[in-house]
Amino acid sequence: MAVTRVTGLSSGMDIDKMVKDLMKAESAKLDKVKKNQTTVSWQQEAYRDIISKIQTLQSKYFDTLSPKQNISSGSSFGSFSYKVTSGGVDSKALEVTANADVVSMNLTVDSITQLATKDTMSGVKSGIKGITTSGFDIDAFKTSLGTNDFNMILLVGSNAKNIQITQSELSGMTSTADLVSTLNTKIAQEFGADYNNLVTEVNGEIKIDKSGSVVRVADLTDTTSLAAMGLTTGQSNIDYQSKSLKELFGLTNANLGTLLINDRAVTLSEDDTYVSMMEKINNSGAGVDLSYDTLSDKFTLRATAEGSANNIKINAGSNTEVLFSKLFGVSDFTDSNLVHSEGKNAILSINGTEVVQDSNTFSFEGVSYNLKAVTTDPINVSIAVDKTPIIDNLKNFVSEYNKLIDDISTKYSEKKYYSYEPLTDDERAALSDKQIEQWEEKAKSGVLRSSSELDSFLSKLRNAMVEPVDGVSISLSSIGITSGSYSDKGKLYIDETKLAENLEKNYDSIVKLFTKQSDEAYLSGNGTTRYRESGLGARISDILKDYTRTTRDENGNKGILVNKAGLLNDSSVINNELTKKMLEYDTRITYLEDYLADKETHYYNMFSAMESAMSKLQSQADSLVNMLG
Repeated sequence: MAVTRVTGLSSGMDIDKMVKDLMKAESAKLDKVKKNQTTVSWQQEAYRDIISKIQTLQSKYFDTLSPKQNISSGSSFGSFSYKVTSGGVDSKALEVTANADVVSMNLTVDSITQLATKDTMSGVKSGIKGITTSGFDIDAFKTSLGTNDFNMILLVGSNAKNIQITQSELSGMTSTADLVSTLNTKIAQEFGADYNNLVTEVNGEIKIDKSGSVVRVADLTDTTSLAAMGLTTGQSNIDYQSKSLKELFGLTNANLGTLLINDRAVTLSEDDTYVSMMEKINNSGAGVDLSYDTLSDKFTLRATAEGSANNIKINAGSNTEVLFSKLFGVSDFTDSNLVHSEGKNAILSINGTEVVQDSNTFSFEGVSYNLKAVTTDPINVSIAVDKTPIIDNLKNFVSEYNKLIDDISTKYSEKKYYSYEPLTDDERAALSDKQIEQWEEKAKSGVLRSSSELDSFLSKLRNAMVEPVDGVSISLSSIGITSGSYSDKGKLYIDETKLAENLEKNYDSIVKLFTKQSDEAYLSGNGTTRYRESGLGARISDILKDYTRTTRDENGNKGILVNKAGLLNDSSVINNELTKKMLEYDTRITYLEDYLADKETHYYNMFSAMESAMSKLQSQADSLVNMLG
């Protein structure tokens, strides 16, 4: 029911002002709740900012996808300088790299007598490319033309020319070779001397082709010329791309079926194209790669791995041999035109000992070798730790780690100005933008002061840096990385000279101090053992994840700060402690707003009743005066 607002006509009072004054005291409770809610929202914003900073450090220095910066990975310590020389100059026959297990090393590769090769098979031209006649006969060709001249449109690339041979020129031809010679002469006249070999004779047939170009033939107005030659308009030298194995090689399902390459079954069909055939063979897991070179019109079968152990096995007399004989243009694998180079092993001598490897690239005792050339000249290899990038990475980490510690410590100990509370809407309306900014800067100060979550985070990081790692005899302080006083909240300081000296003397131990891994997995339920066994990299990474991870542990909990304040683009954005608290304030605010509305209505009703009573009293007084004359 609508409330009638009265203005004090009978009493002469300013009722609206009196109600507003009465409501100010009542509204103080609502303002307090709203201010508390705003403070919580500021806390959430501050926590989320800290989470973001922690995640930035995590992703930069503890990401498995960035091993050179990841201080929990041996790769971040695997920086080495190399000298690979022969006769006092850099060797071109060998390249080496080392992993983090290598401290320093000097060795001699006495010789490289043989490089590893891949088993390779090829042959002559396959004959699938080009425009080729079938059963060509010069006399039948001339008879088919009758009294007509020969006319053919020849297209090479984007150029098209009419190739004409007159009857007088045809009359003197007695062989296929004569026609081939004349065609080449005519083509050279039209296209230039570089095109004088487009036509060849292959086993009595005429073949038109040009490596590296698309060649087509077509009729102009005379449709008898191509037909007389046994060709059709539109034929091209790349028609083989869409033809089946049956069309290309005369192979049928009886010849194909299941083939064996290196004892691995490959099933082909007569309807397969040469492309689908290569895909099936190459994807069969047989350890071979079949390729076709359009320029040379040759197929090549090559083992995918080097060394004699990976040589290709195809049984003699098998359907597999029949297939590859067709591809290689040979009668069988005993044909002298078959080019077969069996795979060989790499053979070298290291420090006087012969070494045989099935690849030119191999690793031994932490060193990776890449053989580039055969040589009888000794190669001297010197490997030493390159301290500069290691120290630079640690310096960068310490700098950003200290920045994070400083930011969090500032928030933890930031002064709280109790006289500066969040502004109400009425208070904001009375201030300028600059005044609001200055006020809220003070009001936001200290919103995370003495946070137990931040206190535990800083304490855990500080302890992780000084507590010993199982099986590691050194500590951070012993290698030149020290922690400041308690007031520094665990910030680190690097003595570069001392760190460089220790990288020379204790490289293995330093790598282990940072990168040692526990057998216990993260969140395995045995965190104490994992912490004790883990190097500093894993320890710090675990602590960062403990506070910011979005995955859940065995109890269904996300990271400590994520549970506290939540993260955008994650389910925790609404399912967190501070959001729940703000929702509780929303409920309280709704209740108080309803209460105040009722209270205001009560006050107006009360004054309305008073005005009504005074109005009646005035009316009675007027009547009495009238009665008395």
